[in-house]
Amino acid sequence: MDADLSQWIMKHYDPEMSQIVIPDRGKIPVDATSVHRIWGSPNRGRKVCFENHPDITKAIYNICNITTKNSPTLTAWCKMIGNMNGAHDDDFLRAWLVVAFSCFLAPSTSLSILPKSFPAVMDANGITETNVCQFVVDQLKAAFKDAGVKKNAVCCCVFHLVVSAFKLSFKLK
Repeated sequence: MDADLSQWIMKHYDPEMSQIVIPDRGKIPVDATSVHRIWGSPNRGRKVCFENHPDITKAIYNICNITTKNSPTLTAWCKMIGNMNGAHDDDFLRAWLVVAFSCFLAPSTSLSILPKSFPAVMDANGITETNVCQFVVDQLKAAFKDAGVKKNAVCCCVFHLVVSAFKLSFKLK
């Protein structure tokens, strides 16, 4: 994503009001409904469990045949998915969801996968009963709360902010 666009959108996001404020143009709500409308992610159900659980990490590592103590890099994780040779089972879905959390829903500055996502994906089919939309909004608010005034970089789904602003710009023309 273009750095200038990302920084522009970050400067215009108000985490307290949960909206993008574009001077002389209007406000764009950033709530679970907007996340659902744009991405189609689940917008109901239980809260996403996004925290480290050593027992679940061990179980995922066993499922994925990971023998290292450190989290695999995203590159290694994606190679593992590629080595599944077109499998379309729960193990594949789990592995794919870990990438979705690590790169899109709750990205960090790390080049490794996020074991905090393992509890959310352990029951691969249960993800549809998890409120992923509210999770994205909560991640945005938390990241910006800690970002301070400069807001040069945050670890959250900035993609949603950019797409929200982009969609509105076409509506306003």
